[in-house]
Amino acid sequence: MKFFRKFLNLLPTLLTALVLAIIVWVSSVTASDPNQIVTYENPIRLEVLGQNPDLVVTHQSVESIKVTLKAPRSVHTRLSSDPSLINAHINLSGLEAGNHTLRPDVEIGVRPVQVLEIIPATVDFMLERVASKSLPIQLVQTGTLPVGYQSRSSKLSQPEVKLVGSESQVQSVAEVAAFVDVSQLTSSIKRMVELKPLDEDGVVVTGIVLSPNRVEVSIDVEQLVGYRNVFVKIITSGSVAQGYHLTNIVVNPPTLTVYASNPDLIKGMPAFIETEPVNLNGAQQDFESRVGLRLPEGIVVIGDQSVMVTVGVEAIYNSTQIIGVPVIAINLPGGLQAKLSPQTVDVYISGPMNLLENIGIASVHVTLDLSGLKEGTYQLAPKVELDRPELRLDSTLPGLIEVVITR
Repeated sequence: MKFFRKFLNLLPTLLTALVLAIIVWVSSVTASDPNQIVTYENPIRLEVLGQNPDLVVTHQSVESIKVTLKAPRSVHTRLSSDPSLINAHINLSGLEAGNHTLRPDVEIGVRPVQVLEIIPATVDFMLERVASKSLPIQLVQTGTLPVGYQSRSSKLSQPEVKLVGSESQVQSVAEVAAFVDVSQLTSSIKRMVELKPLDEDGVVVTGIVLSPNRVEVSIDVEQLVGYRNVFVKIITSGSVAQGYHLTNIVVNPPTLTVYASNPDLIKGMPAFIETEPVNLNGAQQDFESRVGLRLPEGIVVIGDQSVMVTVGVEAIYNSTQIIGVPVIAINLPGGLQAKLSPQTVDVYISGPMNLLENIGIASVHVTLDLSGLKEGTYQLAPKVELDRPELRLDSTLPGLIEVVITR
């Protein structure tokens, strides 16, 4: 009994000591790991939960949020190194079709932490009921078949498509089209084409799921009687200048469509049409020339009656060496003398063959810059200059010149 009374007398003292110990411990922890307020600028993507499968989100004001957190410095350090610890979601459970304004929920994967602010604080949603319908697929041929061709028939791998989306989006779809450009078709095709849901103005309606989203389109194309495709054969005359060669010669267009009222003329003609001669005589550079065509009697060309021929001409490259080109010392300071060893170099040059035939020592200038040098022995690289920019310096032997400078 006495012990119990003594304990009761000491209880206030013990509680006071405990409180002081807790205060000291908290103060110590706070001092070593102080609280900080940090706004995390990296967007946190909102996860949508609890959505009724019979509803679809047609509007969401934001896809992500930012947060301001209060936490010890060590916690911020961990959150900065692992952003996946911060998560945000919106719960749509129990919501019906219509407009809704909801508050995001933020979950932090570490403790202790306090969420001070969510930016934005609310998110606007619009929910609509899911709707579906089926529509026939419209094959839309864009462009015009080349002259002399016609389309006999076209076919889709299936006649209709199912649309799924929000009520407003599904209702706005007026047709589903498969577009095929026929402007370059000269033979029958069979290809997969993507389907596009369009409104009454021909604008694609987004947010619609199509099943299927692609169909196979078959279009039979045939050439009309009396028409034929032939390639263009280039005829040339003369030769490019000596020391040059032909790099390429092409014609545009490379093929032509021809016509004859007598189908036998078309069947009996060769598979090509010759051009009038393209004059290459003395050519030293690329050029273009518009030339006419040599048409058999009774044959006409559909479209332009001439073609553009592009000719590529390039100099033939070779190499040569020039022996014993003098080395000239320049910028030697006053009062000094320079002795070069060797006093000449051999220069190896490449370039157009017609230029190399006339090049000699006078066309090459080799100098050695001695500016700023004092008495002594040096090994310097000479500078080589050519009088024609078309020429290229390949090598200089020797590559270094010994220079002895004395008074």
